[in-house]
Amino acid sequence: KTSTKRRPFLLSKVFFKNLVYAGILAIILVAGLWFWLGHITDHGESITVPPLKGLSLDEAVSKLNDRGLEHMVVDSIWSEDAIGGTIVEQIPHEGKEVKENRKILLTIYRYAADAEKLGIKEGEVAEVAMIKLRNKGIYFDTEYESNMLMDGMVIRVEKDRKMLEPTTEIRPGEKVKLVIGKRSDEKVLVPSFIGLSRDSAEMKLGQANLSLGSALYIGEFESQSDSVEAVVTRQSPKANPDEPITIGSAIDLWFSKRGSLRETIQPDSLISN
Repeated sequence: KTSTKRRPFLLSKVFFKNLVYAGILAIILVAGLWFWLGHITDHGESITVPPLKGLSLDEAVSKLNDRGLEHMVVDSIWSEDAIGGTIVEQIPHEGKEVKENRKILLTIYRYAADAEKLGIKEGEVAEVAMIKLRNKGIYFDTEYESNMLMDGMVIRVEKDRKMLEPTTEIRPGEKVKLVIGKRSDEKVLVPSFIGLSRDSAEMKLGQANLSLGSALYIGEFESQSDSVEAVVTRQSPKANPDEPITIGSAIDLWFSKRGSLRETIQPDSLISN
């Protein structure tokens, strides 16, 4: 008998033949997977983002749809000079290459301005109030009233002859009137306040277009009612029909207990009090 020695399988022709087949199959599978992924992801294909600024929202959406792109409005701003719905900004910008169905983020001009609180109160410095109004896009006219104590300050804000509160809501583009205090050269006579209570004296000051300066109390006051019942016993400047003073000027008043002899006289000895 003649015996033949068999080769190991790993060195056999069958093994090498199967190895070649497996390699070819692997190459085919990898190539197929590559082309399939490229197909579902549009590999190598891109779309140029068109220019949208200045277009209406409808025009921009139509232009994006024609190229297989989507849109999303992410913000809006107000401008009186712009047409509502017009595109202000786009992301990605025009000319960028993107994939199909990419969302283009849009910022548009608002169709109407949002109302917000006026935020201006009596006594506010006029220049500051004007800056606030301009920043809010609110137009205004200015009017000046004689008011020595509020010179350069806001007396009130009006719209359609109605006074506006700081909490009043108003829209950009609307118009208001800013009433500002100013010094005046107009003169008024100083009346006598002797014998009046503080409330009565302040009322008379307002009627005379004058203001209260210092309010000084002479003597001892044991209770609150004592000070409430006190009356004017001295004033500066004194009442004088021959020497008018500037409108809005301040008048200093001295008060004493009712019934005091000093109610009707103004002795020089009280000047230091």
